[in-house]
Amino acid sequence: MRVIGLGAGGHAKVMLDIIQRMGSIKVDGLLDPDRSLWNTTVMGTKVLGDDGLLPLMVSEGLKKVFIGLGSTGDCIPRVRLWKYARGLGLDVIWVIDPSATISPGAHIGLGVTIMPQAIINADASLGDDVIVNTGAIVEHDCVLEDHVHVATGAKLASSVKVGAMSHVGAGATVLQCIKIGRGAIVGAGAVVTRDVADHAVVVGTPAREIKGESRLTCAI
Repeated sequence: MRVIGLGAGGHAKVMLDIIQRMGSIKVDGLLDPDRSLWNTTVMGTKVLGDDGLLPLMVSEGLKKVFIGLGSTGDCIPRVRLWKYARGLGLDVIWVIDPSATISPGAHIGLGVTIMPQAIINADASLGDDVIVNTGAIVEHDCVLEDHVHVATGAKLASSVKVGAMSHVGAGATVLQCIKIGRGAIVGAGAVVTRDVADHAVVVGTPAREIKGESRLTCAI
């Protein structure tokens, strides 16, 4: 399988590392809008130019990409990139580290990224373009809607529902049966003991809402 990576920063570096361990994918190059990266290499893979090259690549037979742009509380650039690629008819591939543990009963959507030592348990459901980062745990019967990012070491107990485009920060814990709204942000290390509203930002132990809204309220 031959693919192009969209993004050439730190997240792309980890993706390339996982892809090397997967062993079945040949990455032909990366695209990134940062001109200073053009004609450099990331993990031995050349940065060819920006995303404007994609239509030409599609006309020349490109069919598959991976999203190498991460999200740290603002997934909108990643969602826009996803929509751009899908609008060109491209498939966004799974990038799943061989060390991850995934129940055969879990549902995994399109273009999902699952990083080293992550755990996805029975009857969990991951929507499209979800990231489950290194060492994160998604327990049984959890539902993660499209474009959710569960950051490094975060833990979702059973039957948690996370709305689309939400971010669960590094090391956070979400107790069982909690609902996290669309476009919400759970701060790093927070312990969530009650439901979180759409677009809310919560921090602390137990987690409490702070003033203002997440940046994910804007239209995409």
